[in-house]
Amino acid sequence: MRPPAGRRPAAVLAGTAAGLCCLLLAPGAALAVPSAAATPSTSRTSTSPTSTATDGLPVQVDLEEVSAGGYDPARPEDLLTVRVRVTNLGSEALSGVQARLVVQRPALRTRQAVAAWAAAPATRSFGSGVAASDRVAVGLRDGDQDEGGGGGDLAAGAATGVTLQLPVAQLGTSPGAHGLAVEVVADGVRVGVTRSFVTARDTSAVPASATRLTLLLPVVAGRSGDGSGISAERVASLAEDGRWGRLLEAGADPRVAWALDPALVAAARSAAGPADAEDGTDPGEGTTADGTEEPPAGTTGAASAEQVAAAATELLGTLRTSSTGRDVVVLPTGDPDLASLARSPQGRTVLTAAAAGSTASDSAGASVADELPGALLHDDVAWPADEAAGAQTLQLVAGAGDTTIVLDDDSQPADADLTYTPTGRSRVPVEGSGASLSGLVADSTLSDVLALAQSAGDGTGSTATGVTPTAIVQRFVAETATATLERPNDPRSLLVVAPRTFDPDPAVVGRVLQAVQTSGWGTWQTLDALEQVPVPDVERGEPVLTEEAARGLLPGTAVSATASALGELDAFSAALLGEDPALPERRRAALLLVSASWRGHAAALPAARSAVDASVEQLLDQVSILPGGTRNLAATRSELPVTVVNELDVPVRVDLLLRPRSPRVQLDRVARQEVPAGSQRRVAVPVRALANGSVVIDAQLTTPDGTPIGGSTEVELNVAMGVEGWVTGTIGGIAGVLLVVGVVRAVRRPRRRVDEVEHAVLAGDTGARGPDPAGDRTPGSAAPEPGDPPQQR
Repeated sequence: MRPPAGRRPAAVLAGTAAGLCCLLLAPGAALAVPSAAATPSTSRTSTSPTSTATDGLPVQVDLEEVSAGGYDPARPEDLLTVRVRVTNLGSEALSGVQARLVVQRPALRTRQAVAAWAAAPATRSFGSGVAASDRVAVGLRDGDQDEGGGGGDLAAGAATGVTLQLPVAQLGTSPGAHGLAVEVVADGVRVGVTRSFVTARDTSAVPASATRLTLLLPVVAGRSGDGSGISAERVASLAEDGRWGRLLEAGADPRVAWALDPALVAAARSAAGPADAEDGTDPGEGTTADGTEEPPAGTTGAASAEQVAAAATELLGTLRTSSTGRDVVVLPTGDPDLASLARSPQGRTVLTAAAAGSTASDSAGASVADELPGALLHDDVAWPADEAAGAQTLQLVAGAGDTTIVLDDDSQPADADLTYTPTGRSRVPVEGSGASLSGLVADSTLSDVLALAQSAGDGTGSTATGVTPTAIVQRFVAETATATLERPNDPRSLLVVAPRTFDPDPAVVGRVLQAVQTSGWGTWQTLDALEQVPVPDVERGEPVLTEEAARGLLPGTAVSATASALGELDAFSAALLGEDPALPERRRAALLLVSASWRGHAAALPAARSAVDASVEQLLDQVSILPGGTRNLAATRSELPVTVVNELDVPVRVDLLLRPRSPRVQLDRVARQEVPAGSQRRVAVPVRALANGSVVIDAQLTTPDGTPIGGSTEVELNVAMGVEGWVTGTIGGIAGVLLVVGVVRAVRRPRRRVDEVEHAVLAGDTGARGPDPAGDRTPGSAAPEPGDPPQQR
């Protein structure tokens, strides 16, 4: 049990102090609820309770069975049978080993007396007024007789079972819890002891009114050390042999209430896929996988997509079936640490986003109300970590619209003079507002006892805390019976909550539920029934953030990192024409950075934050500007080509902003661009050159509301305006030269001459003279002699 607040009764302080100092029940010790002060985590119990060996006793005694959980004083002929397991933890063999059963005849009248008996040192005597069995030899085989009465031998490291009995006629007749102990001696010296309880039934004419109990189990996602949120592989671990499967099995009774993280439902819906998640049918044997342990048969690595989808479908089907008619507290997405949010300036923003994610639908699936149509949803209940809240936390949750808050009797203790356990209901004033919240006040002792029922997962039947299931059941029933007898005619209602990290052994939780119901000292009721119980006229102090809860607060950097990531994602969503499935997944991963399950594990938060930041950056980088080489601009006016890439599964609408780092160029604005999913678009940006030189242009994509998307891209541009005239003049000059050359050549080219054949000039000469014997004269021939007739032209 945790250190009580100073306003508790002195008797409570004394009994609890004794419980903290001594016997925390591990194997071989009585069941005492240890303080959580040793570790600032969401679990309020230690996983390493002290055993009797720490008191110098070498023998460990484990309580394995108590017949029928109790006895009926009206049947004196019955036998009370107790079975224990005795283990020699020492390095030397023991001889003359014997055991005996001891039971107190008077009943324990107060819960402080119950705590004092459980926490008594291993060396303390049992006092007077006890019934004791004969000593039985330890270490003999079944059927052997201890003829000499000297006991048996127990080698070092050896273990053996022992059965002890007492006639009911020798036990006390008063109803309620009686102290029970099994003592082991060697050669007459005590070497081991365990203390527990046995409960006598109420045989009075007017039996006491049973205490009404409500159990609240957390069905939450918990932290993700790699910052991945709730991946499909993690969803696969929600199958029957996973932690969440054990939680659902432990809370199979429809009167057990759930505190459900919507991130779990959304992730399962996303992993199941749109078709498989419709009916939630069982995919059949061999189709589920536990992503945290061995892969399914026939695989060598992680579960396949089909196996993950089948596991998620099975989980959704179980959630739908089991939630029908059940009270379900819908937590903010990610189950944030409310006290840590309350002390951060960004806390209200983060809580608003987490609360919105609890009710809104997205492309990953429907809201919790749609997914669990048969559940009785409570979306106005706040459950702070460790059931502790100060003034800031109360203001935060009241501002978020919650009307009810779960606390415990350490955070809001009852009046110091109260001599009984009051109903777990209260009024919680909200400082500075004049308003109040409705309080559900958990019984810290019963909650701590239940928290010991952690699954060991080794198939041995023992719990991970080392406490035997029988010891847990006996202590829980003893506490219930004692609370009932404090005011036998005044039925009260108590709340029991499990820690966030609860990984239960469903069989042990089932035994607790059944044992309480069959004992007659308690009965189980729904959360809704508890909320209908009037607030008792009991003075309680204003809620305080206990020292233990304050030590577990998350660093402010976790809240600011979540707020920053959510801001980037929300701004990015404005550019999407539809919702990409990756977007809600990133939101959930960011919200899980402030999950209450990070308490006690804050050292691993920086790595998770880095992973979330990288994941958000990777998503934003899927809408980007394609980098290219250096562009050249030779004209005064031209166009600059820029390519926008969209790798998302949905279209995007973006603005392209270009900012030159020097005034050598002017760039015109371009129209808003719509880029289809999985494609790219080339944008021609008009550009005007003002001066030559190299220019670096920062290209940035923004959402329609002006929010930058990712980082900017550098575009290099070389401006050389003179090049255009020079090139044009050069080409024109070359063309002119070629034209002149062509004309000259055409003029000077030699033409071919044709000389006409001479004819007779004079008429009638044709017949008088014959042809010129020289024939046709060619250029350069001799001139005719004087007196020769002229040539005919």
